[in-house]
Amino acid sequence: MAASQARSASAKSRSKTSGPVPMDLQAFADQYQSDVSEAPMLVALRAEHRHIASVLALLSDHLNAIERSELVDTHVIYEIMDYMVTWPDRFHHPREDLIYSYAADVDKGLAEDRRRLEQDHDHLLRNGRDLLQAVEDWRRGELGGSKLVRLGREYVQASYGHMSFEEQEVFPVIDAVLSHADWRELSADDQLKPVGDPVFGRRVQREFRNMARKLRRSLRRGVERQAVAEWVSIESLFEAYEVLSMANQSGRTITRDQFVTGLREASYIVLDEPLKAPFLCAANNMRLTLDWFDDLQSVYRDAVSDLLRVNRERKDRLRLLRRAGRPG
Repeated sequence: MAASQARSASAKSRSKTSGPVPMDLQAFADQYQSDVSEAPMLVALRAEHRHIASVLALLSDHLNAIERSELVDTHVIYEIMDYMVTWPDRFHHPREDLIYSYAADVDKGLAEDRRRLEQDHDHLLRNGRDLLQAVEDWRRGELGGSKLVRLGREYVQASYGHMSFEEQEVFPVIDAVLSHADWRELSADDQLKPVGDPVFGRRVQREFRNMARKLRRSLRRGVERQAVAEWVSIESLFEAYEVLSMANQSGRTITRDQFVTGLREASYIVLDEPLKAPFLCAANNMRLTLDWFDDLQSVYRDAVSDLLRVNRERKDRLRLLRRAGRPG
């Protein structure tokens, strides 16, 4: 009964925003705004949807470029689908399933939605893996671009439709039927502790850094598109700046974490072995310093590799532009 009343209220409050499935990030974000009074776990899920939507928008841009026979970064398309099957399918959707299961036990009216959403998650998982394989086949020349575009658009459409249903119909109902005590119990479950997002978390993981740069650039280009047509050199400069900015941010994070770890471990050593503390702390600090140096070396080695890649992309685009400008 509670679920039915909450669903009715949700439908009335959102009647002005119902319509076709949004196919870009801004439309999705504008259509479904989070209520500031919502439970923190639902607010977190909505934020994760914003991140997923931005990745899907980037995928759509690349699919459109393939359809126009334009030059695209095939590795970024691979990273997009690798991310989708690595993080949303492994961590975001299972966390949602646990919440849906708990809510359905509290209010039986949510049982049908729970079954539908769990089936959606299973389908998205299978379709995501199939699309990732299709991307690999396409990169090897074993699959045509038109088929990849069709499969990709079907996946994007299904993902947007799934998230829209959750945002518009299910989240408000769950927020209405679960009490503060229910949310505390859910939050205390170890399985629901957030897992760091490899793209939108504190540090971008190495295997997704190209996609992360493209996401930043796509958001920036959304603002610049009306003013800038084709500034290849300036765009490459911006991307190189993003490479250095991300490396610098990762370096600061690593340094801060190592400093905090050193202080915490030093306090434990002083409490446990006060007489040996100076020697043990010195040895521990040396170990932490070596770990810190190795982490920084890895970050900046990746940054150098990315800068070389940006420069190669710049040369390829300039070569393509010169070729297009030659008389036939």
